[in-house]
Amino acid sequence: MSILAVSSLAIGGVATVHVDGQNDLESDTYRATRTAVKSYHFDKNNFTGEESNFNSYRYIVIPASSKQTSYTNQQINGAWNYKTYLHTNFYQGGY
Repeated sequence: MSILAVSSLAIGGVATVHVDGQNDLESDTYRATRTAVKSYHFDKNNFTGEESNFNSYRYIVIPASSKQTSYTNQQINGAWNYKTYLHTNFYQGGY
């Protein structure tokens, strides 16, 4: 905190002090965000390779400038004619 900010607090009683030159419009409350899919389940047919039954979506709120960097498909269940996978997306940037 600068000397000017300290003196304004001491003289004026109450003042809003912003660190590193940030103002209210740049605070975390006002940053642009978006909702992104973090993960979901789906079935894949063992014979045709067709994917179906997409469900159990989970969402996260990330900064608008974030980009998807990768994803994984992990087998979590299955039967003789299909396998169930957990698809997980990974994001980076904007934090």
